[in-house]
Amino acid sequence: MKKLILLLCLSLFSFSFAQEETPVPELLKGVWMNSSRYIVFDSGYSNGKGAVPMMVLRSFYKRYDDRAAEPHAYTEKNKRPLNNATQRDLPEEISIRFIELTPQLAGDKIVLQEDGDEISADGISSGAWTMQVKYPREKEVCNIPFAVIGNKLYLNFIVKEEDSDKVPKGAFLDGNTMQSGNPLNGYWQDSGNASGILISRPFNSKELMSYYINENSVYHIRYWRTDMDYDGDKEAVFSDGDETYRVPKHLRVSGQTFTCVNGRGTRIRNIEKSEELPSEYELNSILVKKHGTDEKGNEFSYSVRTSTICALGKPYLELVDGKTIEQIIREDSEKKYPEPEPLFPPHGVLDFDWSILEDPPANWNMRMLDLGK
Repeated sequence: MKKLILLLCLSLFSFSFAQEETPVPELLKGVWMNSSRYIVFDSGYSNGKGAVPMMVLRSFYKRYDDRAAEPHAYTEKNKRPLNNATQRDLPEEISIRFIELTPQLAGDKIVLQEDGDEISADGISSGAWTMQVKYPREKEVCNIPFAVIGNKLYLNFIVKEEDSDKVPKGAFLDGNTMQSGNPLNGYWQDSGNASGILISRPFNSKELMSYYINENSVYHIRYWRTDMDYDGDKEAVFSDGDETYRVPKHLRVSGQTFTCVNGRGTRIRNIEKSEELPSEYELNSILVKKHGTDEKGNEFSYSVRTSTICALGKPYLELVDGKTIEQIIREDSEKKYPEPEPLFPPHGVLDFDWSILEDPPANWNMRMLDLGK
């Protein structure tokens, strides 16, 4: 009897673990796309390792949608067409989990900070995560950092801590919304180093480029991968004229440690300086609601507008508006493509001098090297 109870308990435990749902961030709902793929992060399926996404590759110049990665349970319900472009065994089943880098802010959602401040989106939703991807034939987890601003997902982005404390606190601000200053100013940490969100392990760059920005200059701070023990309290310094700036010596990105100074050193030398960021960028905008009490004990509150995510370059994915992946695949398969252009330009009747064959010249078989001798 004891043995039976033990087996029952183990079976129930295994079932509950297999059915455990790994939450996918709300901002990732829907179908995301770029020129080479469609991705559904929240497919509604999960396994014991995390949520199981769907990836559809837009192959053959976007003329064929290959369901290359999806939950096997979904494949059983929705059979894939078998042809020369589709592997005959089951598609890849990838599992994903998410680690939050910055709070997910959307709509009226309020995130309470440890110091009592309340953070919310200023119109456009935003958030940043590290996605931990488990590929079926690999033992190690792959880390892919990304950021979302509105309906765009970026792999190249930098983040900074919110700087609402720059605004002097006072009851005279009660009910007002203030700007923390230039939203670009401050230290921006490079947090994105993955080459893509793929059905196999992407490439993670060995170097990061963070930035320290003030009103006059943009300082480029290069970090490289290291075997040093990570210490989040260590700082490095660099100077420009009479000004000295402090930045973190170590970064921890994608499960790896990066440093900007070798060994025990703390001074950054030969730092690059420019007038602006090296590429186009897009900033998120958040509101930080702060509370206080005046000398008479009356409570007051005010808001500070600032930025915590800066996306660099073009987005990697964009959200498809109001369609399911099944609708998209069906519409793509029904598209009619024009006939390819002929290899040779169209022509009329060939105007060929046949006499050259009927009465060939005497030297028709002479080598090109012998001509003119």
